[in-house]
Amino acid sequence: MPLLKDYLGSLVSGINQARAMADIESAKIAELYASNEILKNFSVPRFRAQDIELNIPIAIDALDEQEPVDYQPIDNIRFNSLVYHTIKDQLKTTKIDRKKSDLLRKEIAKSTQTLEINLKAKEDKTISLQNFSNQLSQKVIKIAQLEGNEPNEEVIKKLQKSLQEQLNPEIKEPVRSIDPDKTKIIVESGKLKDYNPQSITHIKIKLVEEGMEWQSIEKEDGKTDQRLLPE
Repeated sequence: MPLLKDYLGSLVSGINQARAMADIESAKIAELYASNEILKNFSVPRFRAQDIELNIPIAIDALDEQEPVDYQPIDNIRFNSLVYHTIKDQLKTTKIDRKKSDLLRKEIAKSTQTLEINLKAKEDKTISLQNFSNQLSQKVIKIAQLEGNEPNEEVIKKLQKSLQEQLNPEIKEPVRSIDPDKTKIIVESGKLKDYNPQSITHIKIKLVEEGMEWQSIEKEDGKTDQRLLPE
């Protein structure tokens, strides 16, 4: 089965070759007209393709998905802020003193960094988030103990659950994309008949001709330079 890129390349190449063959034939006709006393007064017929539209049915035979090059599962600023406010809500406090607040933000940042590393390493999202919530909750206990205010077990469980519920939508799944270099297609009409019509897609291509011509450009030193430029 041909690769999609090879098939599309062959279509464009074939059209270019067809145009070249048409120009060669036009040159032969021009020579014939020039040698005939009557025909030399006529314009030489020449075909020019203004627009070529192709609508080609194909079916995908095989394709490969490629991983995102730079997978960023977390928006760290938004994520850390949400974690901080979730902890405040569950501890039922509207204000945390500066020292404890700085320590808490530091622990959140460290835990988020570890979570992000695990997610990039393709660890299960649910397991990664559970570990994050459990470990961070233990650090919250130690920070709360600095002021002799230790959360009870029920508060810790609610905190772990709330963190998982609030943060789960914030974690982005890696978006896979199709690798066009490895996509194989089926184009034979006999084989396409065996496919469900819903499994067949269409390639729509519109080609606009842009001719090239040799132009002579005279330089300052009197020499002539030949360049191939668009018409």
